[in-house]
Amino acid sequence: MKKITLILTLFMVLAQPQIVQAERAKLSTLTDFVNSFSSFRANFQQSQPDESMFTMNRATGYVVIERPGKLFWVYQSPEHQEIIADGVDLWIYDADIDQATVRTLASVQTDFPMSWLLYNEPVEKNFDVIVGQKKNGVSWFNLEPKDATFFQSLEVAIGDGKLQQIWMYQGADNVTKVAFEDIEMNVDIPASKFQFIPPKGVDVIGQARR
Repeated sequence: MKKITLILTLFMVLAQPQIVQAERAKLSTLTDFVNSFSSFRANFQQSQPDESMFTMNRATGYVVIERPGKLFWVYQSPEHQEIIADGVDLWIYDADIDQATVRTLASVQTDFPMSWLLYNEPVEKNFDVIVGQKKNGVSWFNLEPKDATFFQSLEVAIGDGKLQQIWMYQGADNVTKVAFEDIEMNVDIPASKFQFIPPKGVDVIGQARR
């Protein structure tokens, strides 16, 4: 009995460095992705629960991101909406109601779920990172904001060196899930993609700084 116990103890001791090394390797999947990130382009499908109707709201569109501070997020269905960050201003354009709202990007940076990708800084600067499981070649991480934001945490899925999914938790039963497809990483993107000029007749709320 003592011999079996000794063997098990030795196995646990010898296996421990391998366990630690595996955890670090998983974390490096996220840090390597963030450190090498310069631009991102993909289509997406989004789902979000509607508690009042007990249904699931679904939307589709595409997104383009480029560091530093540039984003073009377009909902194509069920309604057309554009979210554009040009490095200084953040625009939200609702085509159906002919309205555009503008604020400085800095004023909403903390509450912006994609801000961890917009700037060249370590993800650990603003988030506590919890390494999750690796399933079918995709590694999951939980990002919990160090400062208070309107979302509680993010679940991020990295696979094949690409951002595959992001889940935003506003509560245990309120999770917005975004899955990406047709992903392109670190490609050249025209500067005009991040320039927004309000169409004629659109009501503009706020004052652009750029």
